[in-house]
Amino acid sequence: MAVTISGTSVLMVSFEWIVEDIEETKTVLSKMILFNGDKVFRVSVKKTTDKNPTLIFLATNLNRMGMRVKEIRYSQQGLQSHLKMKENEIKKEKDGESLQLFTAHLTERLLGKCIFTFSIWIEGSVTGYCYHLSDRLITQQFWNASAKHEHGIDVELMCKDKTFSAHKAILAARSPIFAAEFAKDHPAKDEGSHQIHVEDVDPSVMEEFLYFLYTGQPKTVLANDELLKLASRYQLTTLENLCRAALTKIDVQQVMNCMSSLNPAATGMHQEVKASSSVLIRPDAEIVIDHDQSVSTFQCCWELKVDAKALFPNTVIEYQHEKLFSPHLTGKVHGFVVKKPWIHLVCVNHRNFGFKAMNGFYSTDGKTWIEMKKRKAEDVELFLFVGQTSETFRDGCRVTFCMEMASTIENYHYELMDTSWTTQLWQFALEHKWTDVEIFVGAVKLEAHRVVLSARSPVLNVLLGDIDHLGKSSMAVEENIDVEVVEVFLKFLYTGRLDMSATNKQLLQLAESYEVETLLKICQLANRISADVTSKLDALPCKIDIADKPAVSFQMDLEVVNLFLKFLHTGSLDPSVSQTQMVALAEMYEAKTLSKISKLVSEISPDVDKLTTFILTFF
Repeated sequence: MAVTISGTSVLMVSFEWIVEDIEETKTVLSKMILFNGDKVFRVSVKKTTDKNPTLIFLATNLNRMGMRVKEIRYSQQGLQSHLKMKENEIKKEKDGESLQLFTAHLTERLLGKCIFTFSIWIEGSVTGYCYHLSDRLITQQFWNASAKHEHGIDVELMCKDKTFSAHKAILAARSPIFAAEFAKDHPAKDEGSHQIHVEDVDPSVMEEFLYFLYTGQPKTVLANDELLKLASRYQLTTLENLCRAALTKIDVQQVMNCMSSLNPAATGMHQEVKASSSVLIRPDAEIVIDHDQSVSTFQCCWELKVDAKALFPNTVIEYQHEKLFSPHLTGKVHGFVVKKPWIHLVCVNHRNFGFKAMNGFYSTDGKTWIEMKKRKAEDVELFLFVGQTSETFRDGCRVTFCMEMASTIENYHYELMDTSWTTQLWQFALEHKWTDVEIFVGAVKLEAHRVVLSARSPVLNVLLGDIDHLGKSSMAVEENIDVEVVEVFLKFLYTGRLDMSATNKQLLQLAESYEVETLLKICQLANRISADVTSKLDALPCKIDIADKPAVSFQMDLEVVNLFLKFLHTGSLDPSVSQTQMVALAEMYEAKTLSKISKLVSEISPDVDKLTTFILTFF
């Protein structure tokens, strides 16, 4: 039963539109809705006398922020399902979209008060500008290296009356034009800073350009012709595309196509458009959409093989290199068919890896999304998302899960960024281009850039010191650390991204030794264990390796869930499943009779009066 992650994580923001005093024949508009400080969204219910109303969502000038709407889902008060709105075809400019229109035809007329909930999925406006999970300290640390003239400055960019400090390695990795410029002189022959004169842009624009080059993110605005000129000149492709998209304005054809989609007759020849007098603005108050930067959303698709194995959590879904989710069904399998099953998504120990599962939805057609109920027993680091279907499942059917996840570690979350920024400098390190530090792991030599090591680690900054001599500095890593772990550690310094499980003890050792703040928090959380937890684990009958267990009140993994489900099917209980675990799982799966029995017999000295009364009176 294969599970594939669908695309990349995206930002999802939600808001409620509360509309009161709706009249039968009046169109209702919201005020312009603020997002990131700008008025970019507006919603409407278009009323007609002979048809059910149309729900409309309009996005304007989101491209100026480097964003576009990927998808809109909506729900009405009292419904668990969320429906996907249709994106209408509006002329798309070559370089970007400044106007997006989404519609949905409602099945009922609206009167009185109605509440709509919108979920807006937002992605980067151009290819290569996406949401990525990373250590966000890296942005300020890298930029400080330039702004504060730190860690081996060897380039000066002269822009009119202002001088900017930079590092050859970073400039060359990000721009082939800079790389060619620096290649003219071998670095070993350089006696001072390499000077580059740029006189045809304002110094403030040069600062914007360098900020994007160092951080992969815009400092302020993208809709700037001079910034576009620099991006084009130095071949920063993502920045160039972002600027072109941001400079795209709403034009006549887009407006005409938008209006035609809503009312084809309105834009016909010799037609004069007149504003309707039957329009209400609701609500009077301004709507502001706030979003939590720590929250992101991802989708995964589960392709089912309908047999007895589908009733157990045998399929594991990895999220950020950790095995966190497992789907399964409950219901009766007849041949290769199961009618109206319950869908379960088990989430194990997510908090111990710096994530929190917020909400879950499932869909079998990609259009209608059903909210899954979240269940959790006390003192268990395990969540269960549950949804009941009204369909018949057959071999090969697909269930898509949409999970809203929050990062619980400070400075470790998703943000829009230039994806090439996360790879170009690291690739330079792998290819030993412009490197000035040699790192020995036993007999193996790795190479890196001092600016990165010093900016990211205070210990390495002191260790490497000021390099006033030619050639490369050398350092050694303890021999008990595997080369592969050191490479992952270095990649985290370069990109802020983690490419292995944070439970690795050697990775924790490196994070502690070199005081890499965010990585240390991630690894400590993944490897933590408290005295209180240890005592509770010791009391369990099952075998537990304390050193490998996260800080939860008692063990609860997929194997325990499997044994519990087998007990429900066969009536035979594996002795390794404790009574405490049984109580928790019975509560989450709403096996009410089993839950009652488990609570009665789990007491240290079960009350035989209560127990026998229960047995003899339960019919």
